[in-house]
Amino acid sequence: MTRVPSIGQPPIGQPSDEPIDASAGQPDLVARIRAVDGVTDVYSPRSTVARIPGLIAAAAGADGDRMAEVAVTVRDGMPLVAARIATASQDNTPNAARRVADALIANTPDDARISIQIARIH
Repeated sequence: MTRVPSIGQPPIGQPSDEPIDASAGQPDLVARIRAVDGVTDVYSPRSTVARIPGLIAAAAGADGDRMAEVAVTVRDGMPLVAARIATASQDNTPNAARRVADALIANTPDDARISIQIARIH
């Protein structure tokens, strides 16, 4: 099966979405994405409403790294992995997104769908 990463974020919060407790694997996936050439930052792909507790904690100086995450859910039995990144302006943004997708593909189940969203170009 050929896997093509989709650009954009799948809708979160549908009744069939089941979040996976991937807290142990989250830092590893975030670190792998940050290590990709052309990536300058990693953000949460979740909606603003879902991020309010993390935004408050970051504003209070509690834990700024809580904003960096990779969302992992299961919909209809298929794992969905979503990341939101910033890229360097001197790099080719689509190529950076492909490299991030490749890094996630290498570290997720074979049947996982990968979604990369470009939040910012620095």
